[in-house]
Amino acid sequence: MFTKTQDASERLAVWRQIRQQDLTLEEILEEFSKIKLLPRYIDFYTADSWPNVFDIVTEGYFCQSGVTLVLAATLHHKKIINSDQLKFEAISNHTTGADGLVLVDGNNCYNFSRNKVVPLEVVRKNSLHYTSHIITIDKLFD
Repeated sequence: MFTKTQDASERLAVWRQIRQQDLTLEEILEEFSKIKLLPRYIDFYTADSWPNVFDIVTEGYFCQSGVTLVLAATLHHKKIINSDQLKFEAISNHTTGADGLVLVDGNNCYNFSRNKVVPLEVVRKNSLHYTSHIITIDKLFD
């Protein structure tokens, strides 16, 4: 989906294309799983400090948390997630070694296993939980 050789406008165009295509949830997750995770950039403890999703894509802040925030905005845009409030858990993933945010929607977790939705119970058993955040959807775009 995003590559090291793309500039900011190319990354934004790719993300726009993903949002505009008629993709299934599985196809969206597959696209996001292709993003190479970078070292932690976003402070997952402090939601007020999170950059908006356009800045994440423009600047290439593709750590675990950055990818999860962009995925959340995409799933909301595609009406796969319909809530006005989003729940994120900051974790240390024992299966992948990544630290950062996962999106929780009911009993479903996104971006724990990068190309599939997993039950919250699986996340709880295979990670160390740091903190939780509930934000309104507009926080992703501010």
